[in-house]
Amino acid sequence: MWDSVSDSDLVWKNGIIPEIPVTAQLHSTEEEKQKLFIINGTLTGTNLTFTDLKRLSSKGLVHDNVRKFVWPKLLRLMDRDFKVINDLDSIHMFVDIEVYEQILKDVARSGGHMPVDTSEEDMENFQKELTQIICWVLSKHEELNYYQGYNDVAATVLIVMGLQQGLYVLEKISLLFLERFMEKTMEKVNQELFYIFALLYREHPKLLEHLENVELFPHFALAEYTTWYAHKYAENRKLLHRLFDYFLGGPPLIPLYLSTKIVAYRDKEIFDTIPDMGPMFKVLSTLPDDLPFEDLLNETLSLYEQYPPKSIDNDVRDFDSKRKLKEQEWKKKLQTNVVNRIYPKFNMYFIKPQFFNSMNTYKAITVVTVVAFGLYSMLKSS
Repeated sequence: MWDSVSDSDLVWKNGIIPEIPVTAQLHSTEEEKQKLFIINGTLTGTNLTFTDLKRLSSKGLVHDNVRKFVWPKLLRLMDRDFKVINDLDSIHMFVDIEVYEQILKDVARSGGHMPVDTSEEDMENFQKELTQIICWVLSKHEELNYYQGYNDVAATVLIVMGLQQGLYVLEKISLLFLERFMEKTMEKVNQELFYIFALLYREHPKLLEHLENVELFPHFALAEYTTWYAHKYAENRKLLHRLFDYFLGGPPLIPLYLSTKIVAYRDKEIFDTIPDMGPMFKVLSTLPDDLPFEDLLNETLSLYEQYPPKSIDNDVRDFDSKRKLKEQEWKKKLQTNVVNRIYPKFNMYFIKPQFFNSMNTYKAITVVTVVAFGLYSMLKSS
């Protein structure tokens, strides 16, 4: 693997350029044909650097045959890295049984990634390979913890790359881009989500104030961030694979910048929503199907260049500190001002902090959100 390769290094060593599988397909539009012509010209350049390759990917690779060629290069995978892996039928035995059972449940719900006319046999094979590709990565890296939504990322990789190459591509994506999501807790992710607020403070302060007034945290973007939109747009392969091109060509935090642009773009819809935590969360966690993604992606890149992560890190930490204080405030008020007075038996069921430490899935955030809604409603009415 090219772990020591820098972005400024040349992709093609010794000027040897492999055969590039860039060909227009029958259903390609004129715009796509023109884009493929540019892609081919770029890829066949002897002075192609990894910076050039990232930039090319961020603009979209059009077809999956191009992605199958480019994605491994973006991840610094060499042809010799793709060794055939046998005995995948038993790979699940090297994964914790409870984790494996959760994987099976999530894989069973991943049918949306396949066409509606997929045969039963093809669907069974897809689910079998999806289970194998996930279990292989987890068995190879004990430090990585499975989370719900990882199956959607894995499904996208499997569809583009196939099983054998997909094993290595998913492994590299997990190590380079998803590692924070696969720690024992989601604490880093909790904090990173506040990049959205730090950016809104600069891009759309009035909208941020509106969200803060209803005491809403940016956890509405959790699913899109940790799945690269693979859950929401599973049935729209063209868009989803385009987004993966963009994320693979960018830095790990770029999805949060895109989330910020999407929230700002929807400002009128948000302002028109009932100013209450529940309705607001529902609107923000439900993405429209007609977002102008190409425009948003271009704007996202400009936003990242204008406000790189290091320039707003302090604000992110401040927002996260406020979140922790607010959660403590809610808990304290619930215990002292509401629960003991209205529901004296509720304390025995109160969720203990260590409960969340053992959950490395969306369930942890979901439970926190549900509890927050409950606390908010009870406190407001008391």
